Amino acid sequence: MEKITRMNAGQRDNLVAYLDGELSEAEAKDIERSLIGNPVAQREVEMLSRTWDMLDLLPKASVSGEFTHKTVTMARVDKTRILITDAPWFSKARRTILLASWGVALALAAAVGFTATREWIPSEARTLIDNLPVIEHLDQYVEADSIEFLQQLKMSGAAHDLPAQ
Repeated sequence: MEKITRMNAGQRDNLVAYLDGELSEAEAKDIERSLIGNPVAQREVEMLSRTWDMLDLLPKASVSGEFTHKTVTMARVDKTRILITDAPWFSKARRTILLASWGVALALAAAVGFTATREWIPSEARTLIDNLPVIEHLDQYVEADSIEFLQQLKMSGAAHDLPAQ
């Protein structure tokens, strides 16, 4: 005796397509050949056919044009309403921008701190550079009795290399 096997889901899908007349001629012939020797498949075709016939007996549901309009409108809104935060790249871009912002803020704080320290806190080298003309003529200033004497020398032209006061 030959063992009878049940049909798998793919074969049942083909049976539904066969009953709906959606298969090509070659596929329909193939299904008909498999039905000839398989009483289980024949029973499933009969059950599906009865189910489709029973569906025809149910009352037809009717909907208003407003329902259709609302449904189509809602479908359009759902399609066009894609939030940027739902995009897969958004979280990576947000994290990158946040890290870049922190990096720029840190670099800016370092630059401001360096500039402020350099300009506002006096250094010994800066003091020496600012007083360089006096330091260059320090030996002349030490030998002079007073500043008035040096100013008289400068005005007379005798000491033209003295810095202006």
